Amino acid sequence: MLAKIHELVLPGIERHGEIEAWIIDDTGFPKMGRHSVGVARQYCGQLGKQDNCQVAVTLSLVNYHASLPVAYRLYLPREWVTDRARRHKAGVPKEITFKTKPAIALDHLR
Repeated sequence: MLAKIHELVLPGIERHGEIEAWIIDDTGFPKMGRHSVGVARQYCGQLGKQDNCQVAVTLSLVNYHASLPVAYRLYLPREWVTDRARRHKAGVPKEITFKTKPAIALDHLR
């Protein structure tokens, strides 16, 4: 889906100027429970503190007119990766392994 959005939207953004930067960010989404994939007690920027949340690592292309997300991956904390029952219940594929946020960001850049 992101590839199709990139294909359709990027030309419109570039009409207003060249891409000036790539922005890598981690974004926290507060959650009340612990059953959504990746939810753990971790730093959540939206709350400004540690709490239950999901975190995604994103890559966006930007110029002075707009930004466009081109890569997005949910960070899966180590406690999720090592808990087979929890992974199975949530439908997390076996091939998903633990990666640090910087490693996810590097994958986006590749």
